[in-house]
Amino acid sequence: MSDWPLTRLDELIDVKHGFAFKGHEITTDKTECVLVTPGNFAIGGGWKDSKKYLRGYPPNEYEFSPGDLVVTMTDLSKETDTLGYSAKIPNDGRIYAHNQRVGRVVIKGGDPEFLYWLMRTREYQWHCVASASGTSVMHTSPSRIKEFEFNCPP
Repeated sequence: MSDWPLTRLDELIDVKHGFAFKGHEITTDKTECVLVTPGNFAIGGGWKDSKKYLRGYPPNEYEFSPGDLVVTMTDLSKETDTLGYSAKIPNDGRIYAHNQRVGRVVIKGGDPEFLYWLMRTREYQWHCVASASGTSVMHTSPSRIKEFEFNCPP
């Protein structure tokens, strides 16, 4: 493993912010359009079903595709146990809207499956927490996420 080159995430990905939907557009009544929020991220990463929906539809550029890799950039928990973790958008026929505190991971190089699991490691998540801002609500940013360094297998 020592011969694997030290790599920064910014060499392999970009992270895009979502859209700031207005409060009147958001509902807890189930609709066909799921609003992806930090609440959709399980502790340790991976997908958790939604509790928020949109009354309408997102602009096309803020609609996810099935399998898209996403990361949470805000954590409301006292333990900061979901900040930065990755998940994949389900392929279940519903529409998924890209909310502002969730990052869309745009893959520039590397294996998407490897990146998904890398962004679920403790080392990566600790990096996100250590560089986060905020007191009761922790935030990270695309630039902080992309600063993570790791030994990349060939």
